[in-house]
Formats: sequence, structure tokens, C-alpha cells
Amino acid sequence: MEDCEEYSLYVEPNRAKKIEEVRQGYTGFAENDLLIAKITPCFENGKMSIAKNLMNSIGFGSTEFIVLRAKPGVLIEWVYYCLRNSNFLEDGKSVMKGTTGRQRIRQEFVENYSISLPPLEIQKKSVKDLEEEQKIISLQKKSIELLKGKEQKLLNNLW
Repeated sequence: MEDCEEYSLYVEPNRAKKIEEVRQGYTGFAENDLLIAKITPCFENGKMSIAKNLMNSIGFGSTEFIVLRAKPGVLIEWVYYCLRNSNFLEDGKSVMKGTTGRQRIRQEFVENYSISLPPLEIQKKSVKDLEEEQKIISLQKKSIELLKGKEQKLLNNLW
């Protein structure tokens, strides 16, 4: 779960384990699957990413993920951007089940959620445009973090 950042299009593994270590107690997924956090507050915070660069094209992660795989003619990036919208997150939040602090969305909610599905060429163009915007946002976030670090260093040097 910690590898999957809020509003991050792709997630890449940062460690490898033997398959017998993850056979039980983990959720399996494959290259290009969309991982959606199902537990509060991760879901509300938009934790979902597409799995990339997996060893042997498979991965295992938290049982707190819902895994989606695109069908032919559908870009998984298109699905990602459709589900990142506030309507999906608000609708999901309204149907969460469980005790306070441990609420989850159900697989059925995600699987039955309707999204628009334009022709593949329009999906590709839209995804390309959105990815360009995402790159700019990522660079801005990195700049902010660098500036915060500089600010903290200056403040520390004052005392």
C-alpha cells in the first residue's frame, strides 16, 4: 500500500520476494492492472495506480487493493483517469461498509461503476493530454518539496 501514492498514475515495485512468501495473505496482480485502495482513508485520498515494470509481469500487494484489468479496446490509463474524478470518490465514500476507521468499498461497487467509453483514438489523445498535465503537476510537487526543505534548513540555521 505504501508504494501506491495518492494521485500517482504508475506504481513500480521497490522490492522482490519469492512467490512462496506472497502466495497467501496478498493480492495478486499483473502488469498494467489498476490497483485501487479500498480502505479508508486511502480510498478517499485517491490512492490508485497502474502496476508497471513488474518482475515476471506479476506482483503481489496488500489485501486492501481492488484490482482492475482493462478489456480490449480500453486503455487502463483511461479507466484510471475516469475513476480519479471526485464523483467516483464521493460515490464510493457514500457506500463504504465497516466500522469507523476501517471502512471499505466493495469490489462490486467498483466493477459496476459506469464510465464513459469513447473510441480508442479519443482515449489515447485524452490520456496523452492528461499525462502531460500530470508531468507538470509532478514537477511542481517536487519543486515545492525542495523549497520546503530549503525553508526548513534556513529556519534551522536561525536557531
